[in-house]
Amino acid sequence: MEGNEMSKKYVELGYPIYEGMPVYPGLPEVKVTLREDLEAGADWNGSVLSIYLHAGTHVDAPWHYMGGSAPGIDCIPIDRFFYEKPLLLDVPAKKKNDLITVEQLLAYGDELYKADLLIFNTHSYEKRSVDFMDYATGFSAVGPEAAEFIREKLPNVKGVAIDTLSIENIEFGRENGFRTHKAFLDPDRPNNTVLIYEDINIAPLIGRKIVGACCTPLRITGRDASVCNLVAIVEED
Repeated sequence: MEGNEMSKKYVELGYPIYEGMPVYPGLPEVKVTLREDLEAGADWNGSVLSIYLHAGTHVDAPWHYMGGSAPGIDCIPIDRFFYEKPLLLDVPAKKKNDLITVEQLLAYGDELYKADLLIFNTHSYEKRSVDFMDYATGFSAVGPEAAEFIREKLPNVKGVAIDTLSIENIEFGRENGFRTHKAFLDPDRPNNTVLIYEDINIAPLIGRKIVGACCTPLRITGRDASVCNLVAIVEED
């Protein structure tokens, strides 16, 4: 490249989907079945995918935790899935079941208030392919106070993403009425619904400047989520 000009590159933050892929303990296993098989004399190869909508990389819609008439994944305007100012926040877990705090958010100053997608790097992604059960238990999550701060004080934020299986500690959520998920997803709160991306791969972002991101979810009518592939645009030398 000439001078200080930077090149842009698209990187995928979603994990591949495959038969028997690891999922949160207790969830249905992923199955990919070959229905028509060229080698068996069929006219083409055709496969059937059976997957829980929160297995692997996925995006939550309001109906997931709000139910009733809350929007499903098919009703979210497409512009809510496109981001011009993503911000990667380095928030390494210091202990099991660690919670991301408002103070950690505020450390990012003015950048925080400009961002439209917050990407939380708890460094959990580093464990996913090494020890999935360690990755799937005791993981870091966004504290309810931090989630409510984002929803109320950061009107530019359209989405949050995290490199753990959930944006919320499930046990804490059961105790407090799932404050974190509801803070982001409740359509009746100020500043529009904040979409939640879970189980994302941070590795392609390390050492790079993020200049954009997007996702085009499956428009599954009236449902709680969609498996997806969040894509980021990064700059590199």
